[in-house]
Amino acid sequence: MQTSTKQDGAEPEKSGWVGWIQIAVIIAVIVLAMIMTAVLSSGGGREPQAAPERAATPVQIIRPTQAAHQVEIALTGSVASPSDVTLTPQVGGRVIEVSEAVRAGAHFEPDEVLFRIDPRDYEVAVSRAQASLADARSALDQVEAEAEINRAEWRREYPNREITPLAAREPQLAAARARVASAQADLSQARLNLERTAISFPFRGRVIESRVEAGQLVSAGQNYGSVYDIARLEIIAPIAPADLERLTPAVGRLADLSVGESALNLQGEIVREGASLNARTRFIDLFIEPASPDALRPGQFVDVRVSGPDLEESVVTPASALAGLNQVRIVRDGRIEEIEVVVLDRVGDQVFLRPFDFGQGVIITPVPENALGRRANILTADGAAQ
Repeated sequence: MQTSTKQDGAEPEKSGWVGWIQIAVIIAVIVLAMIMTAVLSSGGGREPQAAPERAATPVQIIRPTQAAHQVEIALTGSVASPSDVTLTPQVGGRVIEVSEAVRAGAHFEPDEVLFRIDPRDYEVAVSRAQASLADARSALDQVEAEAEINRAEWRREYPNREITPLAAREPQLAAARARVASAQADLSQARLNLERTAISFPFRGRVIESRVEAGQLVSAGQNYGSVYDIARLEIIAPIAPADLERLTPAVGRLADLSVGESALNLQGEIVREGASLNARTRFIDLFIEPASPDALRPGQFVDVRVSGPDLEESVVTPASALAGLNQVRIVRDGRIEEIEVVVLDRVGDQVFLRPFDFGQGVIITPVPENALGRRANILTADGAAQ
């Protein structure tokens, strides 16, 4: 019975030590895992290695050269007349004379009579107005004489009193003078109408069209054709705002003009710019005054070449050097950079830029966007590495 009791007491004691051993093992595993994690995260005690650098990008470069250059803009314009003048008589009547200069396409000189309206009715009107004026002046003379008599009688009867307006016949004098002025105006109008029976213009021009014939009865204010002033012909040449900026200031610059495929070459001068952009093309009109407009006709197309400012300080590169509107990529300290530049002019496959720091050179071959900041592998013209 005693032996049995001892065995029962030893069993619980053994179970207690087993539990503690299990706990110790678990703690040891946890500590070991923490140590391994720390070792792995620290690289096992070794120094961290940098990621390998990406391969260098192969590029070709040039060194821009300095060159003087004059901006030149080529445009296409057309001849236009600011406004056509209508063949519109100011008086009516029957046409009794038509000049050869009033035919379509004909030229005429300043004040040359193009056609004449029968003047007899207007000559009669002038005679009638002259008679009316003479009558009005006679009536005025009579009233003035009567007024002078009245003033003399008033001074004799009332030497110390001022004469009254009625006694001096001042109302009658005012009315008589008004009739004279009216008669003079009527005579001036009659003479002016008589002058208007001869239709002419104060400029040298050309007839676009005419519907006037001898014997025709014309009415005042009616349109019977149109003409234009040769001296006012101008060339309208649309220009892009960016090109206009390159010419600034544009007004006053000379232009070389050539008409179509003909041998006609003229000089011209830009006299003004359009006030607004064309709603459809978004261009601005340049108005050019030709030096010799006689050989031009409205509607003709004209090739225009305008010389702009001299670019005494500029550098020239191939157009392929531009990576955008105003960016180039360069090699500086062996790496690829992108910088902004000022484009002064473009001629064919060349661009003229304001001088800038281009480092080792300007890249003229395409490079990917992710190449910025990479090392550059500079190639020679034959594709070999330098």
